Amino acid sequence: MRAPVGAGISGPFPPFSPPASRRFSPGLLSRVSVNIHWRSHDVNRFPQIRPAALDPAHQNWWVRDGLRPETHRLQIAGHDAEQLLRHVDRPLFAYDLDRVEANYMRLHDAFARHGHPFQVFFAVKANRFRPIVETLRATGVAGIDAASPREVLYALEMGFPAEKITFTNVSVSHRDIEQLKGLPIMLNCDSLSVINKVADVDPGRAIGLRINPQVGVGINDNLTYAGQRATKFGIYLDRLPEALELIQKRGLRLQGLHMHVGCGWTGSAITQYFQAVDRLTAIARQVIDTHGPLEYLNFGGGLGVPLTAGDGSVDVNLYAEGIVERVRQLGLGIKVCVEPGDYIVKDSGVLLSEVVMVEEKGGTEFVGVNTGFNVHTGASHYGLYQEFVHSTRADFGPEKNVTIVGNINEVIDVFAADRPMPLIEEGDVLAMLNAGGYGASMMMEHCLREPAMQVGLSQKGNPFAQRFDF
Repeated sequence: MRAPVGAGISGPFPPFSPPASRRFSPGLLSRVSVNIHWRSHDVNRFPQIRPAALDPAHQNWWVRDGLRPETHRLQIAGHDAEQLLRHVDRPLFAYDLDRVEANYMRLHDAFARHGHPFQVFFAVKANRFRPIVETLRATGVAGIDAASPREVLYALEMGFPAEKITFTNVSVSHRDIEQLKGLPIMLNCDSLSVINKVADVDPGRAIGLRINPQVGVGINDNLTYAGQRATKFGIYLDRLPEALELIQKRGLRLQGLHMHVGCGWTGSAITQYFQAVDRLTAIARQVIDTHGPLEYLNFGGGLGVPLTAGDGSVDVNLYAEGIVERVRQLGLGIKVCVEPGDYIVKDSGVLLSEVVMVEEKGGTEFVGVNTGFNVHTGASHYGLYQEFVHSTRADFGPEKNVTIVGNINEVIDVFAADRPMPLIEEGDVLAMLNAGGYGASMMMEHCLREPAMQVGLSQKGNPFAQRFDF
């Protein structure tokens, strides 16, 4: 049940428009437990959370429309970051909904200019915050990539037609398939086991096959889903003939092929990604020649955003052109599908937290904030670099190196190690950038720490945003 509007919020708010159901309230957030284990708790295993040598020219490399300092104060979608946090009683995810829409439409338009059938699905597991999903639905062209039956049902509840929903997951049960029975979604089978379950529960339906092309690319090994190392994802090529035979034997119809090879890649890594695209299109050619036409090829997601000043960005025009031109060689009727998550939402969000401890321990200056890996697992679990900006000294140069840590009672709860930062004092507000993806959607209540709140913001009249007058 949704919490009462305004529950848990300190400080008066002006009347909101649109309706009260869109108000900023704890009821808008979701709470999900995850269990992810690292091989080591040694923070030195995560070099990504340590900075490269700071180039002063790159100090504010992250500045863009909707995210910039004004008179030293960080602004998010035209709102003062510190003031946003002062109006709530816990950490806060603040999302620029205009950025979400712009990111999606940039990728959509890159494909549209080729005049080839395509669909850009949003991987809703990256962020299911209602105003974000509503913003994408309002484009009229977005689809949803779901990784569980509940995500499929959520997409339907949010008004997405079943034909614009794709489902791909691992370790799928009979109960999962029963919840999807009869829905005209794209259903990609990750294993021979799933093929049998679909045939048992929903005889005769059309399915896709998730292929492991054994070519992977990701920001690091923890986010590489294919390659030489065996993973749980997809059907390997040595078992593909068996899978195709099983489809025919069980009376199912092969509709398409799917792959997802890794997450967070940017810049020149597109070359390696295209190797995976080449592998999937070559497999598709063989399948078409032996088993008949396909309706779609789904090339997964994975394209990322820059996390540091030295990271390149994804050339979405090159990305779209490279995929479309390869698929066209197979036949004009095959729809191109992609399903990014981070690319659409990651740089739209910041996580705001209050500094509750500044103290030297063992020769290290620790800065403790009132949030932890229960709210965002990027650094602790995936070894990702997280950029921090001081909310009221956003364009100040660094004064000293600090290690930014959370309030979870575990040694891996480190957001940034040995990071050059401006002067930080207890009571200050820090903003962790690039927090829009795989943050709130993975929140848990470890140590019974409260999850963060979430708010959607806009400077362009987005009807799903909240409004604040400070």
